[in-house]
Amino acid sequence: MNRRLIFIFRVIICFLGMAHLCGGLRTAALADSAETAADPDKETYLAGNPEDVAAVILHTNDVHVAFEENIGYDGLALYKKELEEQYDHVLLIDAGDAIQGAPIGAISKGAEVIRMMNRLGYDLAVPGNHEFDFGFDALDDRAEELGCGYTCANFCVTGGEPVFQPWRILQAGDLKIGFVGAVAPDTFTKSVIKDILNEAGEPMYDFLADETGERLGAALQKSIDEVRENGADYVILVSHLGNNDSITEQFRCELIAKKLSGVDVIIDAHSHEIFNRTAKDRTGKEVPFAQAGTKLQAIGQLTIFKDGHMEEKLVEEVPKPQDLPFAVEERGKKERFVDPEMMAFLDAIVDSYKGTMERKIGTLSYDMIVRDENGFDISRIEENGLCDLVADALRAKGGTQTAFLNAGSVRNNLKAGDVTYNDILNILPYSSDIVTARVTGQMILDALEFGTAILPEISARFPQVSGITFHVNQNIASSVQVDDRNQFVKVDGPRRVSDVRIDGEPLDLEAKYTLTGSNYLLTGGDGYAMFQGAEILTMTMIPDNELVMKYIEEDLGGVIPDTYKDVSGKRILFDN
Repeated sequence: MNRRLIFIFRVIICFLGMAHLCGGLRTAALADSAETAADPDKETYLAGNPEDVAAVILHTNDVHVAFEENIGYDGLALYKKELEEQYDHVLLIDAGDAIQGAPIGAISKGAEVIRMMNRLGYDLAVPGNHEFDFGFDALDDRAEELGCGYTCANFCVTGGEPVFQPWRILQAGDLKIGFVGAVAPDTFTKSVIKDILNEAGEPMYDFLADETGERLGAALQKSIDEVRENGADYVILVSHLGNNDSITEQFRCELIAKKLSGVDVIIDAHSHEIFNRTAKDRTGKEVPFAQAGTKLQAIGQLTIFKDGHMEEKLVEEVPKPQDLPFAVEERGKKERFVDPEMMAFLDAIVDSYKGTMERKIGTLSYDMIVRDENGFDISRIEENGLCDLVADALRAKGGTQTAFLNAGSVRNNLKAGDVTYNDILNILPYSSDIVTARVTGQMILDALEFGTAILPEISARFPQVSGITFHVNQNIASSVQVDDRNQFVKVDGPRRVSDVRIDGEPLDLEAKYTLTGSNYLLTGGDGYAMFQGAEILTMTMIPDNELVMKYIEEDLGGVIPDTYKDVSGKRILFDN
């Protein structure tokens, strides 16, 4: 982890016979960069003249526990304080996927991130699909702990009302600002939901998914109308829906917007994009539409002016404050301004986990790469050594003939050197429970066909395997059919996958095989519905990352071998 390099506090010159340095130490190396306030005659307003501004709304999305990356929560804290110095009404909202995605989030099931969000003073938050990864009991706990709670119109008890408040009104002086929340309707397949079914095997909750997006649109319009009826001057849709090609088409935010009226602004999330543009509503009105990337690449800023007009912008760097204490930290080869109090708060949380995080698991003599230097995830289109290691760990510790892994489970590279607890949690941050099952050969064949259906495009569902070899010809058009939730239905035509072998023997479609996989995958995660009829043999309740640690320590003797270094064509073979 990049530790703190330089701490600089604001210099206040007090003319009482001598100058005093206040608020901490200042290094000679950066003395010139810590000069006193800029020219007081120069306008340095961050969101417009305070006399003209009614409210400023900051928004974040898809932070994924990256509280020390890019701008960081300490940078956000500094920027928010600076705005609060200038404007009477500053609100902070989050559009989802804050608590999951890195070790501290996984170990604490998001509790530590909620502490951070409370410290920052979030006024409103929408659950993202990954807020559900630790199960509904944990989500209930996090919702109670979060000072502002969650807002969401389309997470409902099956056949009933929304679980959280569907909308809220926040006051900014005399101004009433309404917020309506939405989460991806295909959260069933986009999260690691552990306890969605009741004893009868029926879903206890409903995200209002269908083939057209009409159910979602109707629920959002109902909430928009209600918040207007309750006196909202403005209505903002805060949606964890997403808007690029990775999103199920009928649930893309821009298409849902066309079903709605009465929305003044859309703050989006889920697809990890950075944009500030407009989207058309049902009446053809152009609605401001923004998303702030992921891992605090940017802070969204919406300014509502007293004359009624609005301005949306994306803040990608926190400016040096004029009158506040600050510290400087190097992140991504750039110096960032951060709030020293929030920085100390975050450091204390990190330090409290240091002993656990730094425990050595094993050693590695080469880099295991899933994402290249440009961020391209190669594991989602071809066999990958790190994924092979994880799949082998599942099969060995599960004691089964085969193992199946969706490539999206493995999130980061594993670097050469000592392999620590923290490293394994970084590559497997979801902490998915591991299950062993008895499956048919037909299920395996369908799973491989479904997993390779959109090649050569990348996909989180791309199958990484152990105990299985197969050929795939991506020149054959896929005949896989899916339902409105992107769940597998059937193969209705020629297959891309051929010559499937289990431990070297041809696959028998009628035979039964034992398989280890995550509870997420075997209950339909990423659309793998063909496994839902499998006979569950054991529910280990051991998360995947713990299992991989045990494999490295116990089965590999703490040394990851070179056999995972060059794996091209060993398990997954491509035909022309």
